[in-house]
Amino acid sequence: MPWLLRFAIGSLLIFLIGAAIIVWACVSTGWETLGRFAYGSLTAGAGLIGSALLSLTSAVIHQQWRKFSLVLLSASVLLFPLLLVFARFA
Repeated sequence: MPWLLRFAIGSLLIFLIGAAIIVWACVSTGWETLGRFAYGSLTAGAGLIGSALLSLTSAVIHQQWRKFSLVLLSASVLLFPLLLVFARFA
């Protein structure tokens, strides 16, 4: 597996960490929830954007892994609007 795809999967793990921080912010109370929510949104968004860019680059460079790269790219692109909708209604 190429290193770009490994980094893209790692970026998805960063998204999961950011999503966990957002969930923690939604469960807790007080002023610190705003900071947690903002930090979680920033972390999750950066993870998804990084994953999408790395997957796209891998799809262009590595022909053998193109299908897997495009699946990873589409998952990142579909998770980003879901993150925005969740952030809007949270």
